[in-house]
Amino acid sequence: MVYQYHGTQPLESDPTPDARRRILSSAIELYGEHGFETVTLKAIAQHAGVSAPLVIHHFGSSAGLRQACDRHVSEGFRQAKSEGVHHAGPMPRYYAFDAIHANRHLIKYLLNAFAAGGEEMDALFDKLVDDALEYTAEAEELGLVYPSANPRNRVVVMLLQSFGALMLHKQMKRQLGASPIDNNPKSLMPYISAVVELFTQPVINAEMYEALLTSQDPPTTTTGEPS
Repeated sequence: MVYQYHGTQPLESDPTPDARRRILSSAIELYGEHGFETVTLKAIAQHAGVSAPLVIHHFGSSAGLRQACDRHVSEGFRQAKSEGVHHAGPMPRYYAFDAIHANRHLIKYLLNAFAAGGEEMDALFDKLVDDALEYTAEAEELGLVYPSANPRNRVVVMLLQSFGALMLHKQMKRQLGASPIDNNPKSLMPYISAVVELFTQPVINAEMYEALLTSQDPPTTTTGEPS
């Protein structure tokens, strides 16, 4: 089913940077709410209050718009994470929750991008990994996180776990009483408490883990490229 926008915003034909920003914002919102298959360029244009040809003027095609959305979303996450790393003074109690809540439109976009898959998603995830390496390295320099024997593999696993939890946000709500998509950030304490425990307290017996590692082949650094 094709998504139809029924708003009444006046059309704009002036190719200004502000129009481009509105198109991008509308595309991310609609793709996040309705997916990539059902949302048309016409619906995005109407939502942004511009003419359909103006969308083509700024982005060239639906593929060009999708690439621009991916770049914008990945940059939004990189900026939010970097701001968290460099936050001055004691971090507010609900800082992480509020950041998730403020970026729900980006999260919804990513969830639909993950579901859609394809080369676009591969490129987007690779960018998220590269960005995570940067802000995690910054956090190491500030003493916020410990170094890793394999930094790339660590951030890949952390992203897989984080976004995997978001993909299962309905189950999170069933089991823990709240979802970062649906609920107030402050109601996520059961989830965030468990995450903090996993990251700050040992789970596996250290001696058994050491024995497991020494029995395996040495770890290798991956590049995200298919074998």
